[in-house]
Amino acid sequence: MSYFRTASLLSACAVAALAGCSSDPVSARHEEVRDDLTPEMHTLGMRRIDEDNQYIITVDENGRMVNQDLSRLLLFDRPSRLTPERIPH
Repeated sequence: MSYFRTASLLSACAVAALAGCSSDPVSARHEEVRDDLTPEMHTLGMRRIDEDNQYIITVDENGRMVNQDLSRLLLFDRPSRLTPERIPH
């Protein structure tokens, strides 16, 4: 008789262990994950920090290109072809 009692107790413990416990915080966490599967992603391929880095790089490159265009406009991009000394006629 003790064999059946031990077997039923072990099976009850196994069922309880496999069933687990259902609690409200776990359910709330599942809802939170389902609402936003990728919380760090701001666009389809970038996080917020990646977007900020791309913006700063773009602004920096645009500023350098404006300076380069301005130096071409004012003809500062190449040395003068005039001679430093006067040429006698």
